Amino acid sequence: MQKVLIIGNGIAGLSCARLLANRGWEIEIWGKHEFFSPTLILNEITCNLLQDIWQLNPSFWNSLHLLQERKVSWGNDGTVLSIAEPSAVINGNSLRDRLWEHLLDKHQNQVQFQEVTVSIDNLLERQSEFTWIIDAGGRQSAVAQKLGAGHRHSFGNRCILSQEVRLANLVEEDIYWIETVSEGWLFLAPLGDNRAILQSMVPLLSGEPASILINLLKQTRYIQDCIFQFSGTLAIFAAFPQILQPFCGERWLAVGDASFSVDPISGDGTGYAIRGAILAASIIDAVASGLSSSDCLEHYSLRLQKAFDAHIQQCFQYYLKGFTSSFWQWEIERMRKAQELLQQTKNKDFTYTLKGFQFVKSENI
Repeated sequence: MQKVLIIGNGIAGLSCARLLANRGWEIEIWGKHEFFSPTLILNEITCNLLQDIWQLNPSFWNSLHLLQERKVSWGNDGTVLSIAEPSAVINGNSLRDRLWEHLLDKHQNQVQFQEVTVSIDNLLERQSEFTWIIDAGGRQSAVAQKLGAGHRHSFGNRCILSQEVRLANLVEEDIYWIETVSEGWLFLAPLGDNRAILQSMVPLLSGEPASILINLLKQTRYIQDCIFQFSGTLAIFAAFPQILQPFCGERWLAVGDASFSVDPISGDGTGYAIRGAILAASIIDAVASGLSSSDCLEHYSLRLQKAFDAHIQQCFQYYLKGFTSSFWQWEIERMRKAQELLQQTKNKDFTYTLKGFQFVKSENI
């Protein structure tokens, strides 16, 4: 039985483990039992992907708080755009724990977990034991560098301030909001039971975080009227796009935030991670079945670069329309740098594709 080492036990890493275990691979996971994961909004496509991979019990989906509509006020005119967008809300740690339980229940004889702090010594010492190494260690991972290659490019300084709040009476709990103010944008998503998650994107932390969040909230036309009071503790996490180059090498590849991380404005960070996991697992299995490793890894790199480029284009258009301050102009300029970095991929075409979870030549579909 061939063996894969997966570094990181977030959603991308666990999804790789599930897909490869389904195909008979032995899995060893190095990770942590506890780490911070933000509240996730899963759109309908992402929910379907999760279900396709994990075959979760209907009771899981029935337990989630559901959203039906997104309201967006972007720019200075105050216009509100209403978009039908069925989604489910879940705490990232809760989702990870549920997937982990499911993985052990279905594949306990194939999956081994170790709580390990990754170092160059323990990685190189055991590298020969594994057919492949998957880096799913998140945006702070340095596994590629430890394996002798890779540089992580960052495009901006922006971050998210995140705070749970209590909703005001009569606020509709199946609608979530995105609204811009002069120095950032705010996001409000109901969690059920009169609770919600409030998040604010800022280009730079230039003061006390709680005061910054309160000040931005006071500038909103709509979101401030939805909130009764703050609750819980304030969390801060990086939210600027990053990309690893290269994404992969001989017998290793990166997935999820370890390969590239996206700006939360996309609303689909989990979707990117899951699609990357599907592609990574399919490529590893394709190489094992006899396809050219170099061809497969070239496709993997091109697919991820094009996905990241499309995300940067989306961010660029949103922020160019929404903000004019010097801080945001610097962020916009950093996204131009990202576009320049990815310029060489724009005219390249794919020669492979996915058929379900199987990696095949394009002419074979």
